[in-house]
Amino acid sequence: MGRLIVLTTPDLQLGYRLAGVATRAVASTAETAEALEELLDTEADDVIAVHEPFFHDLEGSLRRRIEAATSPLVVAMPGGREADVEGERRARMLQMLWQAVGYEMTFDRGDSAD
Repeated sequence: MGRLIVLTTPDLQLGYRLAGVATRAVASTAETAEALEELLDTEADDVIAVHEPFFHDLEGSLRRRIEAATSPLVVAMPGGREADVEGERRARMLQMLWQAVGYEMTFDRGDSAD
């Protein structure tokens, strides 16, 4: 059975660890790439969440390897910024769901007063 592993900054690591999540502290895109290469080589059924700013700065060859891999699943984890506007948060969540299940979903906002 797989596990969730979060690659995040040392500042955010404690919060994930308090929630019981396995973490690895990374301070740069280079450290993130090194940790990802190691984790991808294990081919375990894990989910690896990567600090979003580092994820987007990864080299193209590693990004292609991540996209081609069926296991582990690698996703970008929003990175401790100030709260985004609701629409941006919603779009990011839908993108993460689409990536995880392979199907685009939409949800009724439930704004109607029935």
